[in-house]
Amino acid sequence: MDTEKKRALEAEVMSMMIAIYCRGHHHTHRTADATDASVLCPDCRRLLTYARSRIAACPRMDVKSFCSACPVHCYSHEMREKVREVMRWSGPRMLLHHPLMTLHHMWIDYRSRRREKKELHS
Repeated sequence: MDTEKKRALEAEVMSMMIAIYCRGHHHTHRTADATDASVLCPDCRRLLTYARSRIAACPRMDVKSFCSACPVHCYSHEMREKVREVMRWSGPRMLLHHPLMTLHHMWIDYRSRRREKKELHS
């Protein structure tokens, strides 16, 4: 997959997950465009802006699968904990809100784990 396409996809997934979290925890309104940061509460908007900046500056985007599997942690400790909290809550709900995106994410994760396992045994 093209690196820039991968960046855009990762930013879109992050936007969707933060929007789901914000709607569930901060009772923001649901809109047609979940990637619009203006519909989020200030805390979630700050998290989304931070995450997008980290995704845009990621030096390992071409070789990594997801940030959780990356050996380089470019998120600050506080933001990394917040992202984990958002993903823990939003992850299961993504299947209901965006099933194809969730299945694609699961497929990429499965493929990368399989590749890592092969490299270990080789």
